[in-house]
Amino acid sequence: GVTVYSKSGDCSSLALDDVFAFEWKSKPYFLKNMHSTVHILGSDDYSFRNPVQFINLVDPEVRDMYWEVDAVLDSLFYHPSHPPFMAQRVIQRFGVSNPSPGFIERCAVAYANGSYDNGRFGTGKYGDLGALVAAILLDDEAREVVLDSDTGHGHLREPLVKVLSFFKSMGIRFESPLHVPTLISLESKIGQGSYESQSVFSFFLPEFVPSVPSVGAAGLVAPESMVLTGDNVLDLYEAIFGTIKFGVTNCYKPSLEGWRVGMPWSCANTDEGDTSKSPAAPTYWPSSTASVDHILDELSILLTSGRLSAKNRAVIKTAVEPEFMSGNVAKSIRIAQQLVFASPEFHSTGITRNKNEVREPKGYVDPPTAPYKAVVVIMMLGGADSYNLLVPVSDCAVGNQYQEYHEARGTSHALPLTNITFISAASSDQNCNTFGVTNDFDYLAELYNESEALFFANTGILSKPMTKHDNWADDTPFQLGAHNSMVHEFYRNDAFNANANTGAFGRILDKLKLQGYQTSANAAGAGGTLLTGDQQYNNPITSVTTKSPTPLNENPTVENLYDLIKQLNGVGEADSNVMSETWSSRLAAGLFEHEQMEMIAGLPDFDIDNYGGSGSLNGRFKSVLEFMKSRHFRKVNREVYVVKQEGYDHHGNNGVGDNFRSANSAIRKFVTELKNLNLWDSTTLVMGSDFGRSLNPNSNGGSDHAWAGNYFLAGGSVKGGRILGRYPQPLTPDNSQWIGRGRFIPTTPWDSVWNGIAMWLGLWEDDDLTWAIPNRESFDKCTDLFTDQDLFVDGACTCTECIPVTYPPTTPQTSAPTAAPRTIYQGEDASFDSSGKASSGNSGWTGEGYANMGGKDSWVEFSNVDGGSGGVCTMAFRYAVGTELSRDCSLTVNGVNVGTVTFPPTGSWETWRYDYSVETTCLPGNNVVRITAITSEGGPNLDRMDIMTSPTPTTPPPTNPPTSNPTTVPSSTPTAGPTKAPTSPTSNPSAGPSSAPTPQPSSAPTNLPSNMPTSIPTSPPTNLPTNVPTSAAPTSYPSSKRTAAPTPLPTPLPTPFPTQIPTNTPVTASPTTSVPTKSPTDTPPVVGDPVSSVLDTLTTGTVVSGCSEIGSVTRVFDRKTSKFWCTRTGTIEIAFTPSHGRMSHVEKMRYYVHNNCPDCDAIDYRLEGRVDSSSAWEIIGEGDLPSKASALSRNARGLPCGGTYESGDPNRHYDEMHFPSNTGVFLEYKVSFFNARDNYRNSLQFAEIELPGLLK
Repeated sequence: GVTVYSKSGDCSSLALDDVFAFEWKSKPYFLKNMHSTVHILGSDDYSFRNPVQFINLVDPEVRDMYWEVDAVLDSLFYHPSHPPFMAQRVIQRFGVSNPSPGFIERCAVAYANGSYDNGRFGTGKYGDLGALVAAILLDDEAREVVLDSDTGHGHLREPLVKVLSFFKSMGIRFESPLHVPTLISLESKIGQGSYESQSVFSFFLPEFVPSVPSVGAAGLVAPESMVLTGDNVLDLYEAIFGTIKFGVTNCYKPSLEGWRVGMPWSCANTDEGDTSKSPAAPTYWPSSTASVDHILDELSILLTSGRLSAKNRAVIKTAVEPEFMSGNVAKSIRIAQQLVFASPEFHSTGITRNKNEVREPKGYVDPPTAPYKAVVVIMMLGGADSYNLLVPVSDCAVGNQYQEYHEARGTSHALPLTNITFISAASSDQNCNTFGVTNDFDYLAELYNESEALFFANTGILSKPMTKHDNWADDTPFQLGAHNSMVHEFYRNDAFNANANTGAFGRILDKLKLQGYQTSANAAGAGGTLLTGDQQYNNPITSVTTKSPTPLNENPTVENLYDLIKQLNGVGEADSNVMSETWSSRLAAGLFEHEQMEMIAGLPDFDIDNYGGSGSLNGRFKSVLEFMKSRHFRKVNREVYVVKQEGYDHHGNNGVGDNFRSANSAIRKFVTELKNLNLWDSTTLVMGSDFGRSLNPNSNGGSDHAWAGNYFLAGGSVKGGRILGRYPQPLTPDNSQWIGRGRFIPTTPWDSVWNGIAMWLGLWEDDDLTWAIPNRESFDKCTDLFTDQDLFVDGACTCTECIPVTYPPTTPQTSAPTAAPRTIYQGEDASFDSSGKASSGNSGWTGEGYANMGGKDSWVEFSNVDGGSGGVCTMAFRYAVGTELSRDCSLTVNGVNVGTVTFPPTGSWETWRYDYSVETTCLPGNNVVRITAITSEGGPNLDRMDIMTSPTPTTPPPTNPPTSNPTTVPSSTPTAGPTKAPTSPTSNPSAGPSSAPTPQPSSAPTNLPSNMPTSIPTSPPTNLPTNVPTSAAPTSYPSSKRTAAPTPLPTPLPTPFPTQIPTNTPVTASPTTSVPTKSPTDTPPVVGDPVSSVLDTLTTGTVVSGCSEIGSVTRVFDRKTSKFWCTRTGTIEIAFTPSHGRMSHVEKMRYYVHNNCPDCDAIDYRLEGRVDSSSAWEIIGEGDLPSKASALSRNARGLPCGGTYESGDPNRHYDEMHFPSNTGVFLEYKVSFFNARDNYRNSLQFAEIELPGLLK
């Protein structure tokens, strides 16, 4: 009820000072009889509630401040989101990492009501933890054994919980109360130790997703996997094995020792199984030793809750029986204890189903040929206060910015000028020409002044450009200010979740590996998420540890222990628990890393003599440097390292100087050794952090969480001595980026930084960069995104094109941003064959259901698909595939086969994925789209199809020749190359005749770089190359800085060069093609309809050979400069069947270049035709492209490309080849490309092909 306290003593009339008393959520409240509203002056439509406050601004009192803080805490505790948040987090700690919404709701209700099971548990008061714990432990979802079979149920057990569980189950005995192991100092050994959490966020984050494909693909989390580095996994094994054999002792490392009092034992030599020298040892003895089965039955219950699988039990039994049958029962028990502990069933709480096939992570076989490059990210965790790193000083265009800085920071935080090393920013676009770097980081200032370091000012995670005058809070699709959220976003750099559960450098390395680079992702204490790639590539992450590799299984109970452990943790079946898979895959990786490090440690000159220094950061840098020294052994040429430095969360003091001094010392040593090893020019070091901190200090002597910060990039190839981005000016609330207390909205996005670094590593194509950095298209390419030329002295980007900005949606979506009009067609509204149907049984769909396709040849058809005014259509599908294998479907538009669409597995039938899949051409008005299953398993479940249309302008053939000619540029003589049939080549822009190529023997291409192999070696050479000849560099780039392109993937691939060279044909002054051996007509065609290209926009294009990965073939003939790309594996052959069905005669071929990468242009070709699909191909023309010797200027991407019968588009750049002697009339055509300008690139790209001629 409500009690009213009235001054009048009568409730019939209430006054302003009367008070209402009541209880809500178990808390008493006293509210004054007043409601205050603020009205906007001059408007009756706008008003808002005046917020309640306790502090009197005129006469503040300490008492009122306590009350206000108490009210804030109450608002958080009693907020409706608190019970479900609390419930989910506590459930995760009680064994279910991914509780269902229903489970969370039931526990949240019990917590909020303070009661569970009709009052049996709890006090009935809001926030009762007893009621919450009872609800968790007694809920069906926590107790039903059948849920163990759910592949996503359960969790990975925490390291300390596993140790304590083993102690309890195996009857650990302590000699005296003083001799109890404290389990301290274990965080560095097993990933977790008593009272050793590095921060208030514990040892792992509740939303952590490991790099195991099955977890991320299913939309699940596995928090405990965050501490599963390879050395932690093996140290836990060795410590428990040592405890079984010798008790808890430090005589054998690693161990679980750490005692209240001094060392209570002697380390005299002991035999395996002798625990007499240890004051704590397991005393377990089975209740029955009648048979091995009796022993295993009991151990399975005690250690795995009876989950030990039949296959793993059989492996263990085979290992135990010999000792048991010999009569050594005690030793057989120790073998059983070690193997059951080593099984995945002990480390996870789900059903393991493995094939007992050993997981075999593998490295590269062949050495790389491209030079080595590495990126080292130093992750300053906690939020580095970078306003005490980079400071404006003097010579300012507007105002006194140092004074602004000092006033904003106050005397407690502002760096005095005596503690600053001055640097010049005169070459940077900043308000001040002189800045300063804290003397605590003086080595960074040295690198800057030597032009080997630069700064990124006001940088941070950003969804799109914005100011405080925009709706920045709603336009930011991630949680600002929280450590876990912002670290996660920094690592992912994917604001709109276009590539879910992947990290920025994981995606970059994925694309580099697809191009043939030999990559390595390495975590030195942090950064697993940053390094996680797409599940379909499953590229591993290596743990770089500060521990030296030590022998495993010393003083063995069983000799082949780790061979047996590999069997127990073998390859899982499709329905094996994902937590079990996570443990086993990480163990396999850890064993591979350990075996590799043992071999590396034995290499000459591996150790770094006299490295010196102390501290965890120094040790991590030393380990990274040692690992970099082993690059030749590991056969890698592109690496990313993430190095952790903790302790930057300074709310209560201004302690950032200590952190900077530690980083300064460690980086100085690291860079000095890199220079000694001649690796400095190949390495770049970039600073990262959760977020920047507030410019204004707080009242507790520290600074608080903010957004933008200032960061550095350093390296021997860095174009240093500059401050990029825009340092905030003014440093006052008048700044358009200021959002309170010296917090600034970033003006430089991390997307920009990663874009430039990715290009330096070797990603230059827009398609690859946008896949790796999905949100880069939210920023202007010319003004917002750095290129490798902006950041590095050896940058090679031509970068003349400015792509349009396509701002992303304001709410998170899994689709990539697009500016094209979108029409959605729901799967349940489609037509089906007899085996398909509309369904709604699996959750997660949009609309009212989804299309459930049947088996092979089943189809789904969308009729009345609006093609707008006609032109290019981009089709995107939201789908689910719950099987292990991809499902392929053919796609037809208006009865014309567009190609094959592959739908990769999504992890389950309730996990939906949204992919931009196909570009094709739609007719104006209605179109019919059909998807037909071509794999035996059938098709996917289709939730919806989205259509984005872009009109394609057409240029009708002019009645008269053009009156103006393109700008002319004389062509140069091509270099020697494979011989071709003669052609009459010209280039646009071009006016003069081209010199004819010199014939060469046909046995091998002679225009390849001299250091390029003609086949893939079957074994590595004994001496690895230390450089790449400059002959591999095209003339358009500085040969001293140009990097060679990547080698093929480590698995054998076809050689990326033509295996068949066109035969010699004499070159004449008036080039003609060789006459076909069989002509489809008796006389040359003399009549027909002239067309700009016999390939219409509905042509069916098929890549016949030569590509491992391709872009949409429709881009070849879409009348636009949309780029077609191909990852080359040999001679590229593309066949075309025009949709008009008419025979045609081709007189010319035009090859339009793409938007960047001149090295990826084709330099030679062959055009063939045939009468029908059963006839032989006949040569129309072949030879070198006119621009072989000198690349054409680039065509901006996505522009109309409208040639005519008489001439190509005068506004575009292209090569044109004439075929005056062609007498053939054909139905189908095929074009082949033998070489790119730089074959090392393994990539060929172009914008458009036109075949002007006559339609019969």
